[in-house]
Amino acid sequence: MNKSSFIFAENHNMPSLSPGMPGTKEAYGISIIRDDLSITIPPKAFKHYGLSNGDVVMLSTTHIGEGGMGIMIKEKAYNSVFKNVIDRIDRLDSFVVDKNRYYALTKVIGGKVFLTEEMLTVFNLKKGDRLMVVKSTTVTMSYTPVEIWKGKFEQHGLFEAVENMRKLETF
Repeated sequence: MNKSSFIFAENHNMPSLSPGMPGTKEAYGISIIRDDLSITIPPKAFKHYGLSNGDVVMLSTTHIGEGGMGIMIKEKAYNSVFKNVIDRIDRLDSFVVDKNRYYALTKVIGGKVFLTEEMLTVFNLKKGDRLMVVKSTTVTMSYTPVEIWKGKFEQHGLFEAVENMRKLETF
């Protein structure tokens, strides 16, 4: 990754973390964990992942030891390696642990996902956290604290990326 690897994609008004590379990661914006424990799904991410209000989504630990989570539509997760995990989740907003990772199911309501206090704990998050919403895979978007991204970018000398994060829309 070089210092120019975080630039705004021309026709998307969305920063690309690795422009010109297959599987390019794109940042959809910053979502803040609100007092009601909701996080907004940025409209472009909502559309990209084909989400609808009422959809059940799976939340999962991203990098063990870091805060944040991945979000994917339950049906897409079920048709992947996550089938056995989903089969073990008995109701919405409950957890299973598999290989030191937490998984939960919840619903999309009004373009938002509502977390529980337990979810905040297992995903190492808290009210007020600013999460950068990034295209992780074709089926998963990740919500990772801005400070984690900032630290990683600075560690690799990507100071322009840190500056560009300030230009992201906040939801």
